[in-house]
Amino acid sequence: MDQLKINVGGIKCDNKECDFNDMSVKFEEYTEWLNKPCPKCGSNLLTQQDYDAIKTMIDIVGIVNEVVPEVKEDEQLYKMSVDFHGDGKATFSDIKPI
Repeated sequence: MDQLKINVGGIKCDNKECDFNDMSVKFEEYTEWLNKPCPKCGSNLLTQQDYDAIKTMIDIVGIVNEVVPEVKEDEQLYKMSVDFHGDGKATFSDIKPI
């Protein structure tokens, strides 16, 4: 099993005063949301910076999995959430064992 697994999906408005989100959106559909206005407030839902950062993160996961050994059966696994906020920078949170 790979050391890192990435599950990208869902979209939400970065405007702190807006609560729009659609967690059914798949990564493969992100180009349809790129630079589109939020249906509730009109803010940009997915900036080019965030989209590029997500693609880079996916590439990094692939590279790491090519160079590090696979997970051992008895190793503790963890999961976390990663949020982007329009500027291409990520916030990591909710790190917990699985």
